[in-house]
Amino acid sequence: MKKRLFLLLVIILSVFWIKDVNASTKTFERTNEDLRVPDYINVTEENKSNILLTPSVDAKEKVYDFADLFDDQEEKDLYDQINKFIKNTNMDLAVVTISYNNKHNAGVYSDDFYDYNDFGIGDDNSGLLFLIDMDTREIYFTTTGDAISVYTDYRKNAILDKVFRYMSDEDYFEGTRVFINAILSYSSIESSEDTNYTIDNDGMIVKDNSFIVGVFIFALIGTIVIILIMAYLNKTVHKANSSRSYLNNSTMRVNKVRDIFLGSHVSKVALPSDTGSGGGSSTHSGSSGISHGGGGHKF
Repeated sequence: MKKRLFLLLVIILSVFWIKDVNASTKTFERTNEDLRVPDYINVTEENKSNILLTPSVDAKEKVYDFADLFDDQEEKDLYDQINKFIKNTNMDLAVVTISYNNKHNAGVYSDDFYDYNDFGIGDDNSGLLFLIDMDTREIYFTTTGDAISVYTDYRKNAILDKVFRYMSDEDYFEGTRVFINAILSYSSIESSEDTNYTIDNDGMIVKDNSFIVGVFIFALIGTIVIILIMAYLNKTVHKANSSRSYLNNSTMRVNKVRDIFLGSHVSKVALPSDTGSGGGSSTHSGSSGISHGGGGHKF
């Protein structure tokens, strides 16, 4: 009897311990009568199934580790880092990990998770969501509102190229930490079209001067080569005593020349406008009808 009571006590404690460890995976039930979506979402017959397939969560938690990739301390560190981002940028941010994608598309899952939960800051619900999809083996981040123009296609690709290497090495926490550092650093750069930046191993954005240095070295080498050639040629040329030295008398002939004006014609060609070196952000509409930017990278 005592053994049974002891075993029952162990089971009960284990259940409570597991629940506490997975505190960030708490979800709420969606039903046809209560879809649990923000008031501004236009519910239609076309998007209702997407809504029902999207986990309903507390938008204040920010870290939703359904794939159990982070330990408790790592979740806390990411939560603190996310709140620092929100405070400094006035844009929202959520991190989601999943082991099974019931929509079979990382981009669709990211857009729906952001739209059908209460994420976003301001009238345009500005913010980002970073997804680690262990089912499709893809990292994806979706942008909304002001975040669309801040994180151009160039910036998104630069960030994803840096982060996916950590995912390939199964260092999910470090990859996510680097991601948050990168989006925070990029948000402080005024011009979204400036591409002269690289991301270091800590996720910080640094000025890339390699192109300027390369051009300077190339120009210097070219100048030195030209000077050496000219110096060599000057040694092989004899100084002329008069201007006649430059004339070939046997072939020289002077003709009478007249200028006759026949008319004029002007052609106009439209020049393409300058779109900036960094380009813009491609956008799409989620199942909610809300506009998003976004990008993904397989790992």
